[in-house]
Amino acid sequence: MRWAGWWWAGVFCSVSVACGGGSPSGNAAITIPDAGPADGGPQADCSDLLPAPPGAAVTFDVVGNPGEICTTAIGDGEGVIAGDSQPASESLKRWFEFGPPYGGRSGSFQAPGIIAQPKGFIGLYGAPMVSVSLWDSGGRVMPTAPVGDAGHVVLGRASGSGVISLSASSTELAVRKHDAEANEVASATVSGAFTPRAAAEDGSGVVLALTGSGTTISGLWVDLAKGTAGQSFAVGTGSAVAARPLLGGGVAVQLDGRWAGSVAPGESALRPAPAWLGNVADFAPVRGGKAYALLPQSGNVVGIVSPEGTSCGSVTFPGVSNVTVGLDGSAIGGSGTRGCTKVVWRNVLR
Repeated sequence: MRWAGWWWAGVFCSVSVACGGGSPSGNAAITIPDAGPADGGPQADCSDLLPAPPGAAVTFDVVGNPGEICTTAIGDGEGVIAGDSQPASESLKRWFEFGPPYGGRSGSFQAPGIIAQPKGFIGLYGAPMVSVSLWDSGGRVMPTAPVGDAGHVVLGRASGSGVISLSASSTELAVRKHDAEANEVASATVSGAFTPRAAAEDGSGVVLALTGSGTTISGLWVDLAKGTAGQSFAVGTGSAVAARPLLGGGVAVQLDGRWAGSVAPGESALRPAPAWLGNVADFAPVRGGKAYALLPQSGNVVGIVSPEGTSCGSVTFPGVSNVTVGLDGSAIGGSGTRGCTKVVWRNVLR
């Protein structure tokens, strides 16, 4: 399999990312504001959002080369899990896929970063020109037409299935929407010199494109349906940049691991980040899109928050040092000195 390096948008120790190593803490590294009533009882918008305590789990090992570490585990909508294995000093990731009932490996491929889909995983493939491509549960790649040269393309989250790609030339920025099979379904171009850093699609369909000049980050709203773009605006500074769609509309922006704020379509300045984000590493829609799972920087306690920001409690996943959530609502924990033992609670947050 071929791969190419690029600025990877939206892959950090986060949703669909389990950071290996360490020992189970049993404690949340999450600060959730107390939004409950004076008597401590549940709020109305927490009804049925907190799941039952997790039951039995399935355990398997991601086996790579001796000495490699496992930093990331990602689950698609059918429960297929892609776990990475890589040398500690290199960025190249080899992904090993495991499907229910996780009795053995079903496929493998190479890519620096991937985004889970209802069926399979989308990433960038090829060199020197890269394509937005889908890998299926057997590790087979289905490349599409190239979108740009390596080093000038990033991927970001769509508001539903699919991904957003940003690719830059010396004279323009191309913003594309790709469906769940990586096929291009909409695009727009913006004239100018840009360095793409991250992107996310708002629920309305408009895209926040984040670009950079050194560590200075700017934002730009792009309407793919109309083929138009707004004015560029200042976002902040950071070397690592990520963006996530919010359930109620708007996009949350993370700079160097800190939630810098959120911005709604058409706005040209960041609002303060929602209080419920606190110091979480990432968040994922769960419970049928009626809540967020808050994923800690480390530890095995996942907070549950309503879209309005009400803390509904937390779920503890025993015996693991980190937790991520698959698209099917499965919780995936990592354990062991290298993080390569994966523990899966199927559909617990569905």
